[in-house]
Amino acid sequence: MIAVMKDGMIMKYDKMVEITKELSRGKINLAQKTISDMLEKSEKITVAELVRRTGLSRGFFYKNHTVRLQLDAAIRKQKTAIWFHDKVIDEQKNGTAVINLRKEVLKEKIANEDLMAQIQDYAQENQKLREKIEKLEKQVRRKEVSFLKKL
Repeated sequence: MIAVMKDGMIMKYDKMVEITKELSRGKINLAQKTISDMLEKSEKITVAELVRRTGLSRGFFYKNHTVRLQLDAAIRKQKTAIWFHDKVIDEQKNGTAVINLRKEVLKEKIANEDLMAQIQDYAQENQKLREKIEKLEKQVRRKEVSFLKKL
């Protein structure tokens, strides 16, 4: 076990890792909540504004996969909503039936984009889990070989 001095106390490596992970989860939660709040309030979402509101770095929003996916989805929703709003204003001259049908189509397109983003997330998570399983199986095989050698 590796020990590190901090404020006169010895911290075990595992404890340090757990503290780091907890801080990371807190940053992710803060970023996700801020993005959701801005989306809910129909405020323009930009990385610069997120940095200003959260105090997190620009790199955090670009490099953190979880946050980046949510950020991209929120920006797509906003662009679609703006386009939708402009389109509705233009269509008001053509009658309400056409407008209502187009509203439905656009809502379904937004829902479809969200589902596609979720599918991508699940596919990436699936790949990571498969890699983890493969590593664990290799470890188990090494343990079995080691055990058999001892016999």
